[in-house]
Amino acid sequence: MSLATLIDTMFSAPIAHRDAVRYVASALDDFAITPELGPVWDLRYLYDDQPDSFRIVDLEIATPAGTLSSNDLWLRLPV
Repeated sequence: MSLATLIDTMFSAPIAHRDAVRYVASALDDFAITPELGPVWDLRYLYDDQPDSFRIVDLEIATPAGTLSSNDLWLRLPV
């Protein structure tokens, strides 16, 4: 599944939005991520367009080679 699908599913769950973000971020350690990110990467949060909004609406991952959107990242359970 894509990271975008996981995010959409968690944001639709009957839990607080901030909890969904925290669960998604912590779940990334449990999945094998494609493409391979390498040893150095940073999780970035994308916020709502509203002025002064701290509501996270998406995540992306920055690597030395460039930034990958949630639609570009695929997650699978390790074998």
